[in-house]
Amino acid sequence: MKSYAQSLSAPLGERRSSIQAYDEMVTGQGAIRSHWRTLFAVLSDLCVAGVAARAERARQQLEDDGITFNLYDPVEARRDRGMPRNSPQPWALDPLPVIISASEWATIERGVAQRARLLDRLLADFYGPQSLLALRRYPASLVFGSDAFLRPCRSSAASAPTRQLQHYAADLARGPDGIWRVMADRAQAPAGAAFALQHRQVMSRVMSEAFRATRVRSLGGFFEAWAADLQARAPVERANPRLVLLTPGPYNEAYVEHVLLARELGAALVEGADLTSRDGRIFLKMLGGLVPVDVILRRVDGAWCDPLELRSDSGLGVVGLVDAVRAGGVSVANAIGTGLVDVPALAAFLPGLAETLLDEELLLPSIATWWCGQPYALDDVIGRLDSVALRPALVPGGNTINAGDLDPRARAVLIERLRARPGAFVAQERIVASVAPGHGPTGLAPQSVVLRVFVTADGGDYTVMPGGLARVPSGNDPLRTGMQRGAVNKDVWVLADDPSTRAPAPRGGAPRVAIRRTVGELPSRSADDLYWLGRNVERLDAGGRLLRAGLQCVVGGVVGARDFVEMATINRVLARCGIVDLSVAAAPPDGPLVRHALVHGFAAGRALAGALATIERLSRASRDRFSVDLRRSFNHLTIDMRDRLERVDGDIDRMLELLDELVRLCAALAGFASENMTRGSGWRFLDLGRRIERGIYVSRVVLGVTSAPNASWEGALRLALELCDSSLTYRTRYLAAMQDDAVLDLLIVDPTNPQSLAFQVVAASAHLQALPVSRDDPAGAFDALRSLDGAIERLARMPGQLAAESVTRLRHEIEIAEAALMSLSDDVTRIYFSHVPRAQVLGVA
Repeated sequence: MKSYAQSLSAPLGERRSSIQAYDEMVTGQGAIRSHWRTLFAVLSDLCVAGVAARAERARQQLEDDGITFNLYDPVEARRDRGMPRNSPQPWALDPLPVIISASEWATIERGVAQRARLLDRLLADFYGPQSLLALRRYPASLVFGSDAFLRPCRSSAASAPTRQLQHYAADLARGPDGIWRVMADRAQAPAGAAFALQHRQVMSRVMSEAFRATRVRSLGGFFEAWAADLQARAPVERANPRLVLLTPGPYNEAYVEHVLLARELGAALVEGADLTSRDGRIFLKMLGGLVPVDVILRRVDGAWCDPLELRSDSGLGVVGLVDAVRAGGVSVANAIGTGLVDVPALAAFLPGLAETLLDEELLLPSIATWWCGQPYALDDVIGRLDSVALRPALVPGGNTINAGDLDPRARAVLIERLRARPGAFVAQERIVASVAPGHGPTGLAPQSVVLRVFVTADGGDYTVMPGGLARVPSGNDPLRTGMQRGAVNKDVWVLADDPSTRAPAPRGGAPRVAIRRTVGELPSRSADDLYWLGRNVERLDAGGRLLRAGLQCVVGGVVGARDFVEMATINRVLARCGIVDLSVAAAPPDGPLVRHALVHGFAAGRALAGALATIERLSRASRDRFSVDLRRSFNHLTIDMRDRLERVDGDIDRMLELLDELVRLCAALAGFASENMTRGSGWRFLDLGRRIERGIYVSRVVLGVTSAPNASWEGALRLALELCDSSLTYRTRYLAAMQDDAVLDLLIVDPTNPQSLAFQVVAASAHLQALPVSRDDPAGAFDALRSLDGAIERLARMPGQLAAESVTRLRHEIEIAEAALMSLSDDVTRIYFSHVPRAQVLGVA
């Protein structure tokens, strides 16, 4: 701890203020505060390497759980709120928490709950009678001039929701005087609550000694209250209302949190395209038809929620959603338009508004804020420009300008802008935030912390999460707390004042519901994602086996005629599967062109690279359907494989090790899906995709093998067994004898071999029989299945000893089967994902 104590007197980062920051752990006299002593004792026993090891454990656990965030391209983010700049980035969690005593938390709790009540009352007035504007208690320009004010959402008293603000978050910082102040209000779609729960799960393992010895309040009761309040908001009283979480999609910055939150609250995770409006109601598009939605927990910004009445260029919302809310057919939390109270300018008026609406003083003050649209405030701000930060008045989270950092010329330009458009700016005090111990490159060091506190409605009042999300802001600037700006996260431990407050009181029992076992309750988009995820996992597995077989031949050397034919056969199958070019299949098997193509089988633009990228995209989009272990397996398959592929660099031995791991991971994924997924529509579409893709692969292997010269027939058959992972089964049945009819029976028509073509057809047929029948196409995809069945029946009747003419017949039937599998995939897509009827010929030209 010596390094931390020494650093207390050192300047914190590049802080320009001479004011000493409030220290959360150490008093001004150098003593450890009482509520930090347990953690301090643990840290005293850990050396710098010990804390670093805990940080690495936290990082590894978050990585295993797939906790990431997406970086935005600023232009694309402004345009569509969901376009990533690059791949998901790791989630940074410091291994040391921020600890808050019970008495101190009680003050924060009362202040934040009061603030939620105040903002809810403000929203009710702004979207209702607007009496505050008529009485000039709040400037009308800050409402009507704000893009966050959504005029179509104004309601009459009869149609207004009972509560606009169902959940809310406040960003707090403690100043040098020890007082917590609100830096920003988050009412649009406040993010971070599920991350706070994830942090708690990680910290209870990473810092288990301190956690067990400290009476830390549980977070579970908060989410129970949140879920119960959402259920109670159903517009029509139901025994089990349907709750959905509306997300912008997997490219959104906080999509991972949306998945975690939906799971915690018992909500279905949906995108705008999954919903549709009918007669003043919102419905979820399921495989079995449309089902009504009662409550929507939105994570889409208000302006993007309805392209019919709000932003017409939005692809994230639901056409007719505003009208459905207006008609009382669905409840939306938070109400569309709540982002209006997130604007920085509001903080300058909140003290007066609290007295007007609540007849109370603010228990938790805002950071000192001046709206420059008031003449006296403008002059005051220009006079103290060096000590304030300027921000856009009506843009939540807008860029901060520190005038004290500008050169004289830039400063003069800024003053001109201020005088030209004073109402567009607010000035805020440049607060020196408190510091807490954190893990740094050289050991423990004081880090600035900003606390995000979460609130949810609970009946007639609000409940505050006993904890939250602390962040170490970028550059120690409390106004720069976003992950896009490089902030680091910390868990928040709120201490219980007595043991009884550690566990939440049991809530009332939920109404009993009827037992159901259904297969149709799956959104069509999710079915589409799972189907293609299954196909691409199988494609990656098959391609990995092919590449491995080819590279093993290269390593062993092409020394004889059998080796030459085996390598040429592998190259033909690789070309049929689109893994190498046709020119590679025609090249000498022992030449440099083949070697280069195999080692670089995952090069950009190749089929396997595309399959890996598709798996990464679809597994992120479908992660709400998977268990923790299955999610971790997908993370290893995509992230680890991508990182290791970058290090192969043309090395055959490394590539072979990578392919061995790839095949093992694909087998593990199949096992987890088989054992952990309920046999509902999600599992059926995932497995259906695998069956169709494996059937296509077996067909291509047989076609590649049967093109070998007759003199090499035995070696080609042996290779077919290896490529279809059936060598062990064959040896068990037939020992060493290599017989063409036995090999082809095992690979094509044996329904007990999970690698055979017949097995895939039987499994696909069983899946389609169990899925809902489309009203537009009652025959479904069974035309293609009948064609497949016919081909397999004809193959089963072929003579045992294959002559030249029978090989030609065999290849013809296999080509029919491959084409039927392709047609089956098209029919599945048309019937279940696109929902379009079969094309019909109406006449002859």
